Amino acid sequence: MKKAKTRIIWGIIIVIIAVILIARIVKKEEPVAPTPDPVVTAQTPFMGDIELTTDLVGTIEPADIVYIYPKAGGDVTAVNVKAGDTIAAGQVLVEIDTKQVASAKNAMDTAKVAWDDAVSTLNRMAPLHASGFVSDKEFEGYQTAAEAKRLQYEAAKIGYDNQMEFSHVTSPISGRVEQLNVEVHDSVGTSGQLCVIAGDGGNNVTFYVTEKVKNNLSTGTPVTMTKEGTQYSGSVIEVNNMAEASIGLFKVKASVEDNETMAPGTSVEIKVPSATARNVMLVPTHCVYYKAGDAYVYTYDQAQAIIHEVPVEIGIFDKDNIVVTSGLTLDDMVLTTWTSELKEGTKVTLDTGAANGDSQTGESESPAADPSEAQ
Repeated sequence: MKKAKTRIIWGIIIVIIAVILIARIVKKEEPVAPTPDPVVTAQTPFMGDIELTTDLVGTIEPADIVYIYPKAGGDVTAVNVKAGDTIAAGQVLVEIDTKQVASAKNAMDTAKVAWDDAVSTLNRMAPLHASGFVSDKEFEGYQTAAEAKRLQYEAAKIGYDNQMEFSHVTSPISGRVEQLNVEVHDSVGTSGQLCVIAGDGGNNVTFYVTEKVKNNLSTGTPVTMTKEGTQYSGSVIEVNNMAEASIGLFKVKASVEDNETMAPGTSVEIKVPSATARNVMLVPTHCVYYKAGDAYVYTYDQAQAIIHEVPVEIGIFDKDNIVVTSGLTLDDMVLTTWTSELKEGTKVTLDTGAANGDSQTGESESPAADPSEAQ
């Protein structure tokens, strides 16, 4: 009896399993919904310009500046100006007792007396020579003596004038006294700077650049300067072609339209162009991807509705656009969106409403490498 029940139970289990298997076999598979193609946007390359700038620090200097040194040493007997004074060209700045002025004046006075005496003698001999009482040869001797004395006097006068110039230091230009480094009773030598005179021709700014930046600068290149929140404009007026040996950089000088409001010797922030590309093919910077250092973009194939991975050669770039030097034409449709499904031959749907939109720049969510890695 017990074995009969067991057989019945196993029979029921076998029937249930069979029913389940038959149901699965005869059950129709439900259709799987197709995955939609990625929707992308694209735009054609466009022609334009890119100008990159570099931020530097420069020093304000007067356009005309003169460093005054004495031409002879001695004791300072008078200082006729002070820092900040406005002066005229030729004005006496400092007087120095060189111990040579008095002797030079004596030499000049002595030479003048000798010349006057020779001229007086010549004048007395002239009528006698005309009357025949003085020979031609003798009269020529008087003339020669008078000429010699004249030359001696002129030499002595030059010596005196030089000593006066050495002892009376004057300004060669009109302007303002920016620094004054001496006081009365100081002893000075020819290597000691007396003062600094800034001309009244405005200010310049001096700064130093690398060779790459230097090669992009020339006379007339515009620059922008900022000091304490105020912006000033200017232009390059001088570019040195030899680097400073001590720092390995090139000195550049630019004018600045500041109406002399910035004090000489102070620092100013400068923005100068470091690289420029004019009338070149551009695409948005975020459209360019990089693989092992090589740049590429995705283009949309309108005939097959797929995308292609296209290698490109690139140039300079900014945060918005990048220069494409080869690999594209102005008719190519460059993808401006990114999805994880981007790869060669992927079938996509073009968002025609956004294609070739008005915007030629934009932020990207692309995981492409920073373009600077390809530079």
